[in-house]
Parts: sequence; C-alpha cells; structure tokens
Amino acid sequence: MELLAAACAAGAVFIGLVTLLTSGQAAVSTRLDRFERNPHASRDEMLAEPFAARVGVPVLERIRDLAGRLLPSTWATGLERRLLLAGEPLSLQGFLTMWVMAGGAAVFVAIIGIANANSATQVGVMLAMAVLLALAPLYWLRLRVGARKRALLKALPDAVDLIVTTVEAGLGLDAALSEVGHETDGPLGEELRLTVRETTLGRSRRDALMRLNERTDVSELKTFVQSIIQAEQTGIPVGQVLRTQAAQVRLKKRQRAEAEAQRAPVKMVVVLALLVLPAMLLMVVGPAAIRMTDQF
Repeated sequence: MELLAAACAAGAVFIGLVTLLTSGQAAVSTRLDRFERNPHASRDEMLAEPFAARVGVPVLERIRDLAGRLLPSTWATGLERRLLLAGEPLSLQGFLTMWVMAGGAAVFVAIIGIANANSATQVGVMLAMAVLLALAPLYWLRLRVGARKRALLKALPDAVDLIVTTVEAGLGLDAALSEVGHETDGPLGEELRLTVRETTLGRSRRDALMRLNERTDVSELKTFVQSIIQAEQTGIPVGQVLRTQAAQVRLKKRQRAEAEAQRAPVKMVVVLALLVLPAMLLMVVGPAAIRMTDQF
C-alpha cells in the first residue's frame, strides 16, 4: 500500500504540474504585459505577488536553465522541432521544467520503492514505474504531435477544395488562403492564418509557405505547397495546379481509408480471441461442466 501511495502521489504531482504549465499561460502573459508597461516595479508590487510567483518561479527557472545547459544541443533542437510540430503547447523551457519535475518524481518513486520492497519483483515493478514516469513527458509530446498531424490530414481535403473554389471565383491566392483560414477550424486554419499574417508583415509568399511546411511536416500538405511554389516560379496557372492537387489529396485520403479498412480485420482478431471466443466457450461448455459436477 505504501508503494502504491507513493506512486499515486508522484503521478498526482506530475499531473498537477502539467495543469499548471498549460493553464497558467494566460496569467503569465498578463504579468509580463504589466511589467512591460511598468518595467520598474516597486517593492510593494513585487511583494504583492503570490509566494509561488516570487520564489517558486525563479527556482524553477534556475533548474530549467541548468537542464538546458546540460542537455546536448542536438536534443534541444529535436525537442524544439517536436514542440513546433505539436503546435507549441509549451515553450522549450516549460517542457524542460516539466521533464525535470517528472524525473524528480521518478527518483522519489524509485527510492521509496527500493526502501520498502520485500522482493526483487517489487523492486523491478517500482523501477519500471519510475522509468515510465520519467518518460511520460516525451510520450505526452509524441501524442500531441500525432494528434495534430491527424487533425491536419483530416481537414486538408476540404480546405484544398475551398481554396480551389475561391481562386476560381476570382480571389487571389493570399485572399483565398485568408478566407479558408478563417473558415477552417483546428490547427490547419491556424496555420493558414499565420501564413497569411507573415506575408502581410512583409515575408515573401515562398518563405511563408516553406515555414508552413516546417510547422506541419505533413506529406500531402508539403506536396500542395511545393506545387504552388513551382507554379509561381514557372508561370503555370495556379488554378489548374490547385485543381490537380485537390484531386491528388482526395485520392490519398481514399487510399488511407482503404488501408485502414484492410487493417480492421487484423485488429478484430485480438478482440475475438480475448473477449468473444472465451464467452462463447463458456456458454457452450459451461452447462455441461455444471451437470458433470452435479453427477459427481
């Protein structure tokens, strides 16, 4: 029971930290805005802040900076890339803070487990739980990346059709992207709006579209963007290229659906073997087994 309580406590600390880091961004932005308006905050204003903001946040920043310096540059670049693909739910420093806290909770679970374990099996179980707890932030980030890519793929065919329709109706490409971005929900709409905003602020359309590829890393979207860039460079009518790409996106969506349908029977075998067949066997053999036990 002590081991289970320790594991539950460590998990609760990790979940609470994730909640604070994800839900407290608005409050942090508000405080930053206030200090930007008044960079020379008085001592009374600083003391009016909560204890966690005055003491806890600087300590976490020191730990975060230390972890960032100890982390190899290639790992830091890879984490930044994965956070970008996940839609930047956290900054790199925030993710490192979460990872450090998860590692501390894992060490706590390992120490408590080894101290109170009565057998090698219990030690192995607690060490495995500690490793899983330490790797939980990476797994969470991987889930976010996968979910965002699936959302992009799901919304891409309809968005491409809307772009084709608006361009053929007479709008320019930037206006079409802006219109579709405002009409499309989810990460794809956000990325289209960001792309249009970058072009409005002075970035070239080619660079803005290339940055869109970097932020999404979806093969169908990459092909679509590359076709638009090549059409502008070679002088091919953009409407014709968009129509061709829309057909290709629809075809790939149909191919993915067919592949999922082919994998469905394999997935159903596991359900049949673990759930359906034992129940049917119990229904067939159960009455006979009961009669045989009554006879003896």
